[in-house]
Amino acid sequence: MPRAQVSMKYSYIARSVLKHLAAGFRRPYRVMFETTLMCNMFCEYCIFGAAGRFNDLQTRATPERIFRRIDEFCRMGVFALSFSGGEPLLNPYTGDYIAYAADRGMWTSMPTNGLLMKKYADAVARLDMLEVSIDSLNPERFAKRRGLAGLPKILDNLEFVLTKRKPFTTQINATVNLENLDDLPELAEFCRQRHLVLHPEAVHNVIRQGKSLPDAELHGVEIDRVERALRELRARYPRNVRFYTHYYDFYRQGGFGPKFPCRHPSKLVSMKPDGSVHLPCAFVTLLESQAPLKEVFSSAAAREIIAQETTLWDFCRGCKIGCPYEVSAFTNSPMLALKSGLNFLRMM
Repeated sequence: MPRAQVSMKYSYIARSVLKHLAAGFRRPYRVMFETTLMCNMFCEYCIFGAAGRFNDLQTRATPERIFRRIDEFCRMGVFALSFSGGEPLLNPYTGDYIAYAADRGMWTSMPTNGLLMKKYADAVARLDMLEVSIDSLNPERFAKRRGLAGLPKILDNLEFVLTKRKPFTTQINATVNLENLDDLPELAEFCRQRHLVLHPEAVHNVIRQGKSLPDAELHGVEIDRVERALRELRARYPRNVRFYTHYYDFYRQGGFGPKFPCRHPSKLVSMKPDGSVHLPCAFVTLLESQAPLKEVFSSAAAREIIAQETTLWDFCRGCKIGCPYEVSAFTNSPMLALKSGLNFLRMM
């Protein structure tokens, strides 16, 4: 990253910290923007894995609307903006949104299946963290799990994009169950050779708009076996394999609950393709608003939802989804938040 951009990012972070201090750390610090709910893959464990289930072509916000939203995030002191989906690059303006946020100093990240990375390589190069979903380097197993024989194209796109990115700023996200557990050592070695990060995460169920897939989660000794294998893998590849070890205790104990509450409503803003903000989370909506972000979070309706985040809503029972888990872990554990912040600064 050019020195001027690094300086701008540090300056933005410093201003954001001051805003959060002034607000008593009661403001959200991260946004997950689902640029589209459409996907060009059909993963067997994913809620999006059915053709035509989600179609937002007629309701997506104009670029000008999203630019105004990003300006609101900056005024609120939001640190990080994650471009999500569906497959985020199916929205042709996602590259423009990445550039707009990066130009203002925000920390940007994006998970992608990789099929469109080469087409949008210049935009992808500006992300602080690029996350590419690859569960296995075995083409047949990849095709079965992902519903598409796209591994050769994804790997080719990845090699091209890596020429534009710094070491250890690209992450391979591997959804793990017993089917692909033995494929992870090869994937870790792949990451070592290319200075990538491997983030393995146990498969979890996702519900959206009242729809869910059959149970895909690990149970009983399965989670123990996965955790043990990942710890051994990290011992062999300490620089390349990263995951939250306490996630597996969280998973084993049934997900969010009173001892480990979900902090999504207060810390992680969910924004849909039409630019609307949804609370409490990206997966269930109790409040939907197109109002300015500051107005949304100061409203009585939002305050009521946030006040309930330490309790367990019925629809949250058993939730183990990674993004709300991450922000909740940072909030529930100040030491983890500090370590994460220092890690962000190290990668700049």
